This record gives sequence, C-alpha cells and structure tokens, in this order.
Amino acid sequence: MSPAAGSSGNPPDASDFEVLQQAAEWFAVLGAPAVSPAQRQAWQAWRDADARHQAAWQQVENICGAFSHLPTADKAGARCALDTASERQLTRRRAAKMLLLLCGTGTLGWAAVRHTPWATWNAEYKTATGERRQVMLADGGGIWLNSASAIDVDYSGSLRRIHLHAGEILIQTALDLHQPPRPFVVHTTHGRMRALGTRFSVLQQDAATQVTVFEGAVELQPKAASAPALIVHAGQQSRMSRHGASPPADADSARQAWSQGLLLAENIRLADFIAELARHRPGYLGCAPEIGELRLVGAYELGDTDRVLAALEATLPVRVRRVLPWWVVVEARQEPAAR
Repeated sequence: MSPAAGSSGNPPDASDFEVLQQAAEWFAVLGAPAVSPAQRQAWQAWRDADARHQAAWQQVENICGAFSHLPTADKAGARCALDTASERQLTRRRAAKMLLLLCGTGTLGWAAVRHTPWATWNAEYKTATGERRQVMLADGGGIWLNSASAIDVDYSGSLRRIHLHAGEILIQTALDLHQPPRPFVVHTTHGRMRALGTRFSVLQQDAATQVTVFEGAVELQPKAASAPALIVHAGQQSRMSRHGASPPADADSARQAWSQGLLLAENIRLADFIAELARHRPGYLGCAPEIGELRLVGAYELGDTDRVLAALEATLPVRVRRVLPWWVVVEARQEPAAR
C-alpha cells in the first residue's frame, strides 16, 4: 500500500508534518523486500511533485540512514545499535566532511569550523543520545551532561572555562581556593556566561542559548561587541542570541530534573513534552499538530522512553504509531465508529 497524499489546506506546520510522515512511509515502503517497480515509480513521482517532498525525503534519509541496515523487527537491537556502531558511523562521516572542508579552506577554514561538529566529535567529555553523565571538576564543582551533549574543560592559572559544543549541561560551581580566585565562565556559539556563585543550566540550541539559574546569579554576555551584558538571578531564565539576551523570565523549576533521570511535566503542552523526550531517544519522535495543545502532568523516567510513550497512550487520547523502529509518531487516537 502506498502512502496517501497530504491535504494542501492544512496550516503550514501541519502540512510540513504530514509531508514528513509521507516521506517516512515511503522510506518504509522502499525498504521492504517485495517492493515493486510500480511502487518505485510512484515514489519517484511523489518526490518530484513538490520541492517540499524532496526536502522531507532528504531529512528522512539523513535520520534513517544510520538505522536502515538493522533488522526492522528488532526494536531493542536498533536502539542499542545507535549507542554503539551507528553513533560511531555518524561521527566518522562528520569527521570526514570536516577534513575535506579543512583541506579546501586552510587556516581560515579551520577558524570558521572549530565550533562545529568537529569540536563535538573531539570533545573531552560527551554523551550519546539517551545517555547522561556527571563530571567532577578539579575545584570540587560538578557538571552533569544531558543527552547528546559535549564539553571541553579548560582550567588555567587565571580562568576556569567550560566550552559547551552541543546539548545541555547543569553546573554546580565551587569556591575557588586559587589565589586570586579565578572567574568561572561557560562559552557557547552565542556568547559567554559568568557564574556569580551558582547552580545553573545551559542549553545550546540553533538560534540561542537558554540559561536557567537555580542558585546565585549568572552574567550573560552575548557575542556581539555592542550587546549589553545581563545578570540573571536565581529563579530566572533568559535566552541569549549572538546579538542580545531576552529580559529575565520566571525559571522552569523542572529544567534540572533530567540530571536525576526524570522528565517532569507540570501542565505543559504535549508538543513541548514530546520535543524534550525526543532528545533522549535515538531516531525520530514527532507529535501530530492536532494534539500538540493537550496538557500533561506527571514525572517520567528517561531511562525507558518506550515506557513513557506507553504511559501517554494509557492516559491521553493518543496512539503511538511506529512507521519504522526508529521513526515514531504520537498522533490522535482513532475512536471506533458508533454502531
């Protein structure tokens, strides 16, 4: 059976989601041992019909390429394999691309890509998808790395510096016994954070870095030279881009629960919950737009994301559809028609 065409009357987000799911279904069809020439022609016609189809197909290929060699019936094996062979294959591919770029661009090219996946691959401390790790610092402080995160620790005679290359960290600073005491700073692609005796988390995203302060205070200094510094106090959070930081807002108190292996939902949107859970699960995990506004309350263990998804099915009007073992969608449950 071929995937169905999507409706052109949906809102942009719903339309994009539907096209992505169509691409995943086509990927499953073409991966079947009995795929026919007619099905291949139908897929080609679907892909060539719209530039959005081509973009969605490329995205699915990027996600599924690391998993497609695995037996589709072995879900547990697929999950385990990502944390070993597939993760290594992905990093090797990225490394090869970086080497090609460096050979073509020389010293200036190296300066431009030093904070790209090459730095993540070569980081001193890193975690795989679904893994969390605690690192004790030389001054007695500690750092917890969330899923798919990477840092470098650089302590010198004048500065205590952390480079966050990817993901999220939770930091508990300690009193520096070095004389004079050295500043404690965290660098991301968007700027610098200076701890003022504190416990705080730093989440690096594409457009901005989110800083949540639980104790003490943190000074944010965006990368742009003209951008003013901002101090964020305990109980506050801010998003910092290269050009500025947003005014402090009330902090999400559940933001540090992941360090204890928990995902706390305090009346949050299901779409936001799924986006957070997806960071801890290999492959693709999506939420259908029509159920994204459902609200969720509870505490969920991150060590078993399949169990979390089963809990959602048991408590909300949703179902979990597995297009492939590594491509999972949460969508509205179809109630049986009344007789």
